Amino acid sequence: MDVTRYLAPVAFVLASGSVAAAPTTQTPMADLQETAREQGLAGEREWQDLLHYRERRFLPGRRSESRDSGFFNADDGWRDPEAELDATIAAFFRDPDTVDGDEQHPQCRFPARRAWLKERLELDPDVFPAVACQRFEEWYEGIDPHEITLVFAAAYLGNPASMYGHTLLRVDPPDQDEDTRLLSYVINHAAATEESSGLVFAVRGLTGGYPGLFSIMPYYDKVREYNSLESRDLWEYRLNLEPHEVERLMQHTWELRDTPFPYYFLYQNCSYRLLELLDVARPGMNLSDRFNWWAIPTDTVREVLREEDMLREVVYRPAERTRLDHQIAIMPPELLDVTVALARGERSPDAVDDIEREQRGLVLETAYDYLNFLRHSGDMEGDQRERMRELLIARSQLSGVPGAERPPKPDTRPDQGHRTLRLGAGGGERGDATFGSLHWRPAYHDMLDPPEGYIPGAHISYGDVEVRYDEGRDRIELERLMVIDIESLNPRDQLFRPWSWNIRAGAEQRLRPDGRRSLMGGVDGGGGFTWQAGDTPLWAYAGVQADAWGSERLDDSVRAGAGPRLDLLWTGASLRTRLRAETAWQTDTSRPAWRVSAEQSFTAFRNVSLRVGVTREHDFDVHENAVQATLYGYF
Repeated sequence: MDVTRYLAPVAFVLASGSVAAAPTTQTPMADLQETAREQGLAGEREWQDLLHYRERRFLPGRRSESRDSGFFNADDGWRDPEAELDATIAAFFRDPDTVDGDEQHPQCRFPARRAWLKERLELDPDVFPAVACQRFEEWYEGIDPHEITLVFAAAYLGNPASMYGHTLLRVDPPDQDEDTRLLSYVINHAAATEESSGLVFAVRGLTGGYPGLFSIMPYYDKVREYNSLESRDLWEYRLNLEPHEVERLMQHTWELRDTPFPYYFLYQNCSYRLLELLDVARPGMNLSDRFNWWAIPTDTVREVLREEDMLREVVYRPAERTRLDHQIAIMPPELLDVTVALARGERSPDAVDDIEREQRGLVLETAYDYLNFLRHSGDMEGDQRERMRELLIARSQLSGVPGAERPPKPDTRPDQGHRTLRLGAGGGERGDATFGSLHWRPAYHDMLDPPEGYIPGAHISYGDVEVRYDEGRDRIELERLMVIDIESLNPRDQLFRPWSWNIRAGAEQRLRPDGRRSLMGGVDGGGGFTWQAGDTPLWAYAGVQADAWGSERLDDSVRAGAGPRLDLLWTGASLRTRLRAETAWQTDTSRPAWRVSAEQSFTAFRNVSLRVGVTREHDFDVHENAVQATLYGYF
């Protein structure tokens, strides 16, 4: 009998039944992937923030700022958020028994993504395979996060990456006070390099030549680095984040460990990356979207504090040098002489008994603090430990005498100073020609800008542009483009003998042999000493300058020169003045060139100032006078 003729219909029915039943046997993983696609989760801002997606500058679409394969579960996760979402869900279903050695299960590697998916899809706690994330849990419990504090370290001109300041996020456990907060941890983002050349470091940092990495470290390490070694004041802004927001921030910080990102000093820097962390912690703020071309740390602090009810408290932590300067400022001149003699070993601590007890305590304490500062900064000559011990012993014997008073908190915080983008409009006359001018400077501050909230004597400008309309010749021309312009004036006193220095590079209109002007590119820099007249706003600078400029309109194409420069500055709050006289012997002329100028700045409001200036210069046997007035606004 041919049984196949009877079995064939049965087989057909069974086959049809299996086909019809297939959709109802879809795996939980596939169900979640389908649900996520139906809800459009891959296009949501919260998911893309976890992947660090951002609108591309010159091309359509969004891409992740990281290309590190360890940060993604899909090969093209950096450009396809839906593929990454599918791959992440699949990875979370991975059998824990297949994870070997030091490898982390994806649920442990990406706790913020797991928490977001569970919340967004309203998943049961046991939807994914049970996994023990011991490393993450020990790390989290060791930090014990409760609050987040945004820490701003003041500008430091000794490091190109910190010339505008630096920001950190401090993670505070419960029940902390000012002293125990030193034991907290901080989240830091910085360029990963051991480059020792300052020039190479600056060039590569400006062009994205280094990867940026997140790291976690004890706060006291950073306080020692900034407060003690680099003499930078710290401002601590306690943020009002909810517990679940702190938890989400820490989960994402774990995900970012060892994940490299492009690092640029002026844009995708420490402050910008911390804004991205805060965007993940509290969705909807979109802080990082407000910085598309440059991210100055003080500007990022301002944007964070603009959020409603974000700030709980501000704590000022002065640097060792700030405390020492304050002790010197409140000390009578005759006692400062004694302090210097004690610090230099010219006088014994036992030989100051004739000084009143409280002032004696201040003298001994200041002498010790000065030697301790030199030790931390690496400027101490010889082994002074025995002298420091003697000073400590003598100070300890003055029982009941309080320690030196803490420096007062500045009236203006760094985030309350003028904004860093400066726009200006003005006009004037040079020679026999009148002109109108427009000014644009993206960052940051110069000596005649409103001073509140900025470091005295620090001038840091990038991308300073002036465009003029010459009425006589009826033409528009570029007057100046200074790529970099930095000046550091550090007054000298009995205890400190610092150098002052300056450097600038770019292009500007300069005199040429026929008496007209041409745009020339070059560099100008120098160094010298600065003095302050007591505690008045009057400063004086004396130094030597050298420069080199090039143009096809010069006889030798390039000219170089060097000579002295003298400055007088009045550094008042609303009225600031700079007088300058300089001369230089050039390689292409027999007579020196010279220039004298006076500039006056009037501050009407914190973000508005009026500046006027007059100049007379001589070069190539040509004399020329100029006068100019400019109204500046800061945005």
